Amino acid sequence: MLVLTQSGEALAEVVHVYLSEMVGSSDYYIFGTCAGHGMFSGSKLTLGVYKSKEEAKNQLSEMTGFFAEKPSGVYKMK
Repeated sequence: MLVLTQSGEALAEVVHVYLSEMVGSSDYYIFGTCAGHGMFSGSKLTLGVYKSKEEAKNQLSEMTGFFAEKPSGVYKMK
């Protein structure tokens, strides 16, 4: 799935998305593991940063709905 990061600085083909807390931070991060043979291949990429776990989980839910309707679309992280 193609995802444009929240910062708008990277467009990546992502194969795995997950939510994580960072040690020493009160924010919640959504990371993606990238596919392909490009710059981000096989690496972890920050897709978005959120102030609460609920906000991050809502973002994941929106992504799920988007790709269910448009499997080949490009999702823009909010």
